[in-house]
Amino acid sequence: MSIAVRALLIAGSILTALYVLRRVRKSRMRTEDSVFWLVFSLILVLMGLLPNAVSALARLLGVMSAANLVFLIVIFLLIIKLFLMDQRISTLQRQVTDTAQAEAIRHRREMENKAE
Repeated sequence: MSIAVRALLIAGSILTALYVLRRVRKSRMRTEDSVFWLVFSLILVLMGLLPNAVSALARLLGVMSAANLVFLIVIFLLIIKLFLMDQRISTLQRQVTDTAQAEAIRHRREMENKAE
């Protein structure tokens, strides 16, 4: 893996970690969400600091180059994050629907009680 890719991995992951920590400190990001991004940053730093391990893993898995393996790992982790976010969105949509229906039922009962 080239020095440029390694430097980009390390710099990008450190900047990401600092940004996430800043968002958590200002209460603009949930702690649960920040854990994913901090672990993600740590993985990128390790890949940047241990290029021989990444190259060996790439050879073991039959990937053409270490940089391709890095991209593959990043894409895989982001797909996992996307899946988890979809699950959370589905749960929130269900809660919004349930709340709206309950509120509509409550409102209708109030209107019926006023009509009596």
